[in-house]
Amino acid sequence: MNTNAKPSNNLVIEYTKATKHVCLCTTISIVLIIIFMFSPLNQFILTSIFGKVIILTLLGYTLYANITQNDQFSKKFNVIMMNTSWDPVKTNILCSYVFSLFLIILILSVIKSIF
Repeated sequence: MNTNAKPSNNLVIEYTKATKHVCLCTTISIVLIIIFMFSPLNQFILTSIFGKVIILTLLGYTLYANITQNDQFSKKFNVIMMNTSWDPVKTNILCSYVFSLFLIILILSVIKSIF
């Protein structure tokens, strides 16, 4: 029983580290959005486009990292979303996918602001 607890604790620790990484990338993206889209730097075409490309790259990486980590986590824990029992792990995975949806909306709004 004790051997089963160690791998699951390690999986949770890996998942929390990956979540911190995703949050850091998201925070940097939001700061760059404020700098390049809502500041006077937005008036300069070259700076604005360059900044938006950096933002899109960082948001794309964040989305990729979030989805990849969620898939790995759900496979390692054998989480089946359609199962009738509900636990905090399922809630966390579902919230993370909702966060991915918001990242996609943010990416689309940055793309829309380029054109």
